[in-house]
Amino acid sequence: MINRRPDLLQRRYLIPVALLGGLLVLLSGWRSFLHSRQLLVQSQEQSYQELMRVLPRGLLQHLVVDDYIGLEQDLEGVMVDPSIASLLVVDPQGQVLAHLARQRPGGPPQLRYAPDRLQPNGSAASEARLTPGAGAPGDRPVVRWQALEAGGSRLGWLRLSHWSTNTLAVVAILARQYLQLMALTLVVFTVLLVASVLVVQREGRRREARLEQQGLELLESSLRDPLTGLANRRGLELLLARAIAAFEGCREGRNRADLLVICLIDLDAFKPVNDRYGHAVGDQLLVEVGRRLCQCLRTLAPELDPPQQAEPRTGRLALAGERGVDQVARLGGDEFVCILGGCTSAGQAEGLAERILHSLGQPFAVERHSLTVGASLGIACAAGPRAPSPLALLQVADHAMYKAKAKGKNHFQLELIHCPALLSSPEPQPDQAGGP
Repeated sequence: MINRRPDLLQRRYLIPVALLGGLLVLLSGWRSFLHSRQLLVQSQEQSYQELMRVLPRGLLQHLVVDDYIGLEQDLEGVMVDPSIASLLVVDPQGQVLAHLARQRPGGPPQLRYAPDRLQPNGSAASEARLTPGAGAPGDRPVVRWQALEAGGSRLGWLRLSHWSTNTLAVVAILARQYLQLMALTLVVFTVLLVASVLVVQREGRRREARLEQQGLELLESSLRDPLTGLANRRGLELLLARAIAAFEGCREGRNRADLLVICLIDLDAFKPVNDRYGHAVGDQLLVEVGRRLCQCLRTLAPELDPPQQAEPRTGRLALAGERGVDQVARLGGDEFVCILGGCTSAGQAEGLAERILHSLGQPFAVERHSLTVGASLGIACAAGPRAPSPLALLQVADHAMYKAKAKGKNHFQLELIHCPALLSSPEPQPDQAGGP
């Protein structure tokens, strides 16, 4: 198993991280908006200053020759800017020479003739009388005065008033654009964040599953014999513990005649094969013996075992005892153990033993050699309300196997364990069956 994933990748931290990212985006957008607004205001201010610097040059030539019609025409050309509220030209004594004004931003400019005189930079009251829309709060135009001078003599004054409404409208449009951009950025950021977290979590789950599978494979390899693929001694202990637990746990709902049966198998003529043909042939013979045991009993060969859903830290071997079929294990050397599941009588166990002897008595084809070996079987059958321990079962089966060897090759011996009192000193019972 691997360590728990970092807290940053857990879903309960996804919303705070997304909110923090959104807040950073909003702050960045607001800062950019203020900077843009400042640049826009400065740009407009510079444009009016430039207008107040350039416009008097065109007006002076009309003042010199008293061309008031041309003066009004030039002022009308400047009034095309919808943000300009009024343009006023007065002589040095304050007499109004030309006056164009509009009532609202973007409205049509009109000629005005009152008041007749106006002092430059006059009082606020007089300025208000010349300012269209001055009664509306927040709509008072900005007023600018510029002297009209030529050849060192002053010919009059130019008065310009303009609204800032157009600037605020542009700023509002800019603000909406920034909000839309920030919302889109926030959505993209959230989607990317969620997608990244989901990808990392998926990879973490895959890594966990891969490591768990590797752990199960290592555990299963520690429970299997590397030569034959059958359960080894450790795996046999696990299978016996499962079989005993199933025997005792299901005793109430089972037939009272059911038995817990194990069969210890020892090959009779294996050593001569090793001495004559070598250990490679002997090892292959052991593999074929294990395969034949699996085929003649109610089980499957390990390589043909269908995949099953394994419990963590257990492996398939630990679950094999729950399938209700026989199990085969190799203790070591030429000794094998079979757990015969579902036997209801000693006669049925004897029939399985005869099948094993008959199967192992057939010739084996190993590397172009025809080999024949025999086997001696010791069978331990447990009955009663309680099951013996795995060690007691193996001891009884081992004692029965030696009694079978004493009869000669290809024989079996069955021993019954009737009560738990026999477990402390597993003395063999009288012979219940002989060889075939």
